[in-house]
Amino acid sequence: MARPKKDGLEYFPLDVAAGKDDELELVESEHGLVGFAIFIKLLQSIYKSGYYLEWTKKEQLIFSKRVNAAETIVNAVITSCLEWGLFNQQMYDKYKILTSHGIQQRFIFAIGRRSAMEIYEEYLLLTKNEVSATKTLVIVTKTEVNASSNPQSKVKKIESKKKEKESSSEENTAATNIKRIATMLESTFGRMPSQYEIEMLTSYIEDGMEIELIEKSLTETIENGVRNLKYTKSILERCTKEKILTLNQYIADQELKKEQKKVKGNGANNTGPNTEDSEPVEDEFAKYAEQHGIQ
Repeated sequence: MARPKKDGLEYFPLDVAAGKDDELELVESEHGLVGFAIFIKLLQSIYKSGYYLEWTKKEQLIFSKRVNAAETIVNAVITSCLEWGLFNQQMYDKYKILTSHGIQQRFIFAIGRRSAMEIYEEYLLLTKNEVSATKTLVIVTKTEVNASSNPQSKVKKIESKKKEKESSSEENTAATNIKRIATMLESTFGRMPSQYEIEMLTSYIEDGMEIELIEKSLTETIENGVRNLKYTKSILERCTKEKILTLNQYIADQELKKEQKKVKGNGANNTGPNTEDSEPVEDEFAKYAEQHGIQ
């Protein structure tokens, strides 16, 4: 069964120098740490849904309540962010969305190995080179459909709700897997995992691999005295190439390789001549000479 399309991110990269960039410092100088915090919260909302956030009246009210800040303060921070280029002014004026070239750039980097990801042509701020370099990116045109004028809208609503429940269940599973991956990485290497490391391992689950097999590969990495994720990745890439997706398949494959190695070793030990059963070389030569009249 095909997995539902996941639009947003579970994690997003935050530069260690965040807050020292001129643009963000300008916002912070105007609004203090509240301005910095509101900007980061806005990034969370954007990346959770994808690469932009529709800034409607409804979203303004919900967001203000969520961050426990007055709507006027939130909008004042956004105005500053637009003024200093942290959000794109043109996209906001034309479509009432919050996005930027940097946000879209980090988003396409984070989606990594996903099979395909749609991005609206109207909202696109990436260059042609950036788009062509991202093979999983699909440019589509945003179309608005008036569902109320469609006689089949009720049926579609029922189907939509059913799909939403299924999607919600799978998203919960995905979130659980991501947390488990993060915990495993921290436990294996004794440090906080990076966004890239989590996304990389999670991508194997999205491709159908059992999380238990990923856990096994991390265990083998440490058992072999390696503290590098490249070693883990090499195990997983080999499994993918050989279509090994479950822990049971991996164990069976390892057992088979051990047996083959054992048989090969036994064969190597028995390659010498069997002196008990074979005749002496001199006798063999005498027979040959007699048969061919050699004196």
